[in-house]
Amino acid sequence: MSGRLFRTLMPPLVSLAVFSCPISPVLPQEDRARALFEAATRALGGEKYVALKSLMGRGLYSQFNEREQLQALLPFTVYIVYPDRERVEFGRGKDRFIQVNVGAHGWIYDGPSRNLRDQKEEEIARFRTAQRRSLETVMRDLWRRSDVRLRYLGERELWFRQRGVGVELIVPLGGDEVDRIQIYFDPQTHLPVKLAYDDAEERFHLYQDFDGIKLPLRIDRYRGDLQVSRASFEEVRVNIPIDPKLFEKPPSPDKVR
Repeated sequence: MSGRLFRTLMPPLVSLAVFSCPISPVLPQEDRARALFEAATRALGGEKYVALKSLMGRGLYSQFNEREQLQALLPFTVYIVYPDRERVEFGRGKDRFIQVNVGAHGWIYDGPSRNLRDQKEEEIARFRTAQRRSLETVMRDLWRRSDVRLRYLGERELWFRQRGVGVELIVPLGGDEVDRIQIYFDPQTHLPVKLAYDDAEERFHLYQDFDGIKLPLRIDRYRGDLQVSRASFEEVRVNIPIDPKLFEKPPSPDKVR
């Protein structure tokens, strides 16, 4: 579950043998990194997690100002059909703000102004970047790709009473451009606890089991040292049928579902 808003919304047992068998100056680091991802995948539910088809979640979204004071508190609902359909709603009724993305297309409904429109190119680009950096994409796809390099970062303290063992993913974007994403796993539970990129990070708390799949019920987002938002889930359902019409752009604002 992640953002892409939370992006996120929503994903480790390390083999000691990997740490004690140096083969070359490069392989041990990558072996350690892959062992962390394999352990994390098992902790999240193994093949059940990898095969997750759909997700619906409801909860409260908190937004904070530059002094970390609560600025807004809104109910939210998210519908995800993997790999590339997502609908996020904030608020209730006709005053909802709705963002829908389907592949390389998307639309937005702004309830207070009753404005229904297609997403702009830059909005779609931001979503696709957030999607690439989401916990589910990192855990279910990126680390397995042959063109993505993994760099073992070791263990360190992340915040009070939370340590993490980290891996950096170096993702090619074309030409010489790359995206660097760091993920940290709890040394005891092997669950992902932090995802970082640029000057932003997401922290994952309160994992709970849903039909054999573990997902975080709270996602805190930071920019620099300041917390900017929190998504707290009150209900999560996995692998349920989701009406395809939820992702279709309605013909007019009064037809928004």
